[in-house]
Amino acid sequence: MLPLRTVLCPVDFSPATGRQIDLAADVCRAFGARLVLHHNRHSLGTGASVGWMWNADHHGECRATLEARLQEWLTRVPADVGADGLITEGPVSRAVLAVGEAVGADLVVLTAHGSSPEDHASVTEKLLEEGQRAVLVLHEPEVEPRTPHFASPGGGAQVVLAPTDLMPQSRAAVELGLDLARTLPLDLHLLHVLPNGRARGAAGDDALAQLGALVPQDLVGRVALHVEHGDPAKEIARAADQLAAACIVMGEHARTPLRRWFSRDTSRAVLRQAHCPVWYVPGTRAA
Repeated sequence: MLPLRTVLCPVDFSPATGRQIDLAADVCRAFGARLVLHHNRHSLGTGASVGWMWNADHHGECRATLEARLQEWLTRVPADVGADGLITEGPVSRAVLAVGEAVGADLVVLTAHGSSPEDHASVTEKLLEEGQRAVLVLHEPEVEPRTPHFASPGGGAQVVLAPTDLMPQSRAAVELGLDLARTLPLDLHLLHVLPNGRARGAAGDDALAQLGALVPQDLVGRVALHVEHGDPAKEIARAADQLAAACIVMGEHARTPLRRWFSRDTSRAVLRQAHCPVWYVPGTRAA
């Protein structure tokens, strides 16, 4: 299982905060990790493009008031999950990155507000570009009809979609999906998208064989394989909708001069188009 010792959950006290904390705590219970709730009181003017905070209503609140509000949210965390609270001040993207480094976060759980999460692009992209930490991004409840569950599964098996470009850099995301399939009652689906213009016959058969080679012996027969054609982001989002996926687990490659299948545009487009949380897993750096 992917080692998760510390989960960072940056909260903005919006109505989505409760669902975000619940999922972060659920992940902590499943992996035996500790939870760090982080709120940032940025000091920039309301016209500045900070791109993450829910609104400007609490900018003038004193630190003691914010600490009290954070403590209230900490009471929501189950007693069997170790949790701490932390408040910072400054530009949000830098604050989240700095706190992630300070606490040694293995996973950051964020909420993207609205169906087109452009407001959160700065924080999410900076975390992805850093390439060191996994990032689990939720949308608003009206965008996501399902919430994944990891520690206390209920209501039958859930579907997890793991798209892969079949490059070594995306293997970590596939491994996470496989580990989840070993420990939880879920249906794992591996997906590869061939670009437009590729022949469906031989290319599709070869991609299907490569997907099958990723499935270990103990999971043969329990993992579904899919090969589609077209734009990767659109096909990933479409497959997630068709499968009623509770979560998409996908690799996020470290940035290189070469164009990769999981490019910045693809990662952002999947987040914008998906109707379920997206768990980005950092891959190894490629030349």
